Amino acid sequence: MAAPDIKRQRETGVIKKRWRGRRSVAIVFPDSYGLAMANLGFQRVYELLNQNEDIVAERFFYNNTPDDVRSAESNRHLAEFDAIIFSISFEPSYLNMAPFLLQAGIPPLRKDRKEGDPLVLAGGVACQINPCPVADFVDAFLLGDFEAIHEDFTGFLIDECASDGKKERLLAELVDRVRGVYCPAGHSKRHPVTPAFSKGGLLTVPHTVVVSKGSSFPNTFLLEIARGCGRGCRFCAAGFVYRPPRNWSEEAIEYTLQDTRGAGKVGLVGLEYASRSFVSCLSDTLIKRGFQLGFSSLRADGLTEEFVRLLVRSKNYTATIAPEAGSERLRRVINKNLNEDQIISAAEILSRAGLKNLKLYFMLGLPMEEDRDVEEIAILSKKIRDVMLGFAKGRGSVGKVIVSVSTFVPKAWTPFQWAAFADFDVLKRRRAILKRMLGSEPNMKLRLDSVEGSTIQALLSRGDEKLGRILTGLVLKGLGNKGIVKKTADIAEDYLKERDLKEEFSWEVVNHRVKRNFLLAQWNKAQRAHETAFCRLQVCKRCGACG
Repeated sequence: MAAPDIKRQRETGVIKKRWRGRRSVAIVFPDSYGLAMANLGFQRVYELLNQNEDIVAERFFYNNTPDDVRSAESNRHLAEFDAIIFSISFEPSYLNMAPFLLQAGIPPLRKDRKEGDPLVLAGGVACQINPCPVADFVDAFLLGDFEAIHEDFTGFLIDECASDGKKERLLAELVDRVRGVYCPAGHSKRHPVTPAFSKGGLLTVPHTVVVSKGSSFPNTFLLEIARGCGRGCRFCAAGFVYRPPRNWSEEAIEYTLQDTRGAGKVGLVGLEYASRSFVSCLSDTLIKRGFQLGFSSLRADGLTEEFVRLLVRSKNYTATIAPEAGSERLRRVINKNLNEDQIISAAEILSRAGLKNLKLYFMLGLPMEEDRDVEEIAILSKKIRDVMLGFAKGRGSVGKVIVSVSTFVPKAWTPFQWAAFADFDVLKRRRAILKRMLGSEPNMKLRLDSVEGSTIQALLSRGDEKLGRILTGLVLKGLGNKGIVKKTADIAEDYLKERDLKEEFSWEVVNHRVKRNFLLAQWNKAQRAHETAFCRLQVCKRCGACG
């Protein structure tokens, strides 16, 4: 597959500039075009860099073909750019970085690159959580909110990348001028890097800059209305590294919506923290303006009859809620703050309003999970199916409940960073329970993820530089997920086991606002199945984020 043809993809909003007299930046999403164009972080970097007239930023995608190394905008080769920024939202994308650089003739390892090679940088939430697995491949990480970085960073590019300075001096200047920069070479782990943080005051909120029919959300204008989440689910890294949560201003949201790039659908992102009344009001306004609405997931305890009627008016016939665990006990362990009555009530509200299909998200292999908890996934799912059928039969239209189950991956910078990744035999047995109880149920569909893929993600999520080199070497040899899992079996236990409470973690080279002692207290509460209330900004100081 060649570099994406803008005309063929029917893109709207592409930014093209002449190169003469400008510093050039390659923004690389080391995964498919569809995922890239549905990623607001990738689109935000593209927008903010190109706001500066002295910068030209162009997009690259990874499809494992030789043509990947030419930009979508001008078909320029990757090696022609002054700097390369990898945008990483998911740990598995780490393993595409080295093959991508090799295709462009750029040595993947930092130590092998010459002075004339482009600066290789990386950012995105995966890097904020744990940059270590790719630290040997990256000159510097840009950690934190790009809104808080981009002005100083573009100033650095304009002033420094045009000079003949040695790379070591350039990187020292980058650290000195830009917040949230972590340069692995020579960095002292005694001085961890604090990611840059944007308190607000944005003119525009993160949104889709380039609308594309080839996106995973085709021809949809995605809009971030809040960042972070104060609900405190103990498995969710984003919920901790983005603390404190922030609502973007209504003025900035309305200003951003003045140009939706001709999209017919608006997808709202960040519903976890946004107020119910504002989301309802905004949704009503958008529907009146003729837009269809999209939502990644709905809070089961936040649904109202009024809001669900808006979904139906917007021609949404499928909704998604995430109980995460089947039993009340296990939901307390993960701090979901959601009981069965609330989940069933949400299903009733959605069904009564006319939504035909419902997706349910659960996890398998959670800490303190037992076989009975897995059986409860099936029992709860059937109860929800029966609720929906009761309403559907009266309309003569029967829908489906899709039960999507992913394998739990312990993440750095969460209370579950000390937890073990579930044993393969245990996962196999518990997946069999779900298949037996749900596999042949009418009006239900069970979706299970790849255990091998989750295992690799678990390795990377708490991995270090050594592991990153090993996994990358196996990828470069052409091994797939099953082959990688088999080849790493002898070292995997060191990364997948439950961690000692006093262990110093490699990823603590990053210094997040949430403190380790708070995470540890939450880990202890999880083992007692005790819940913690939602964030109360400026009132509660326990986690350290508001300090």
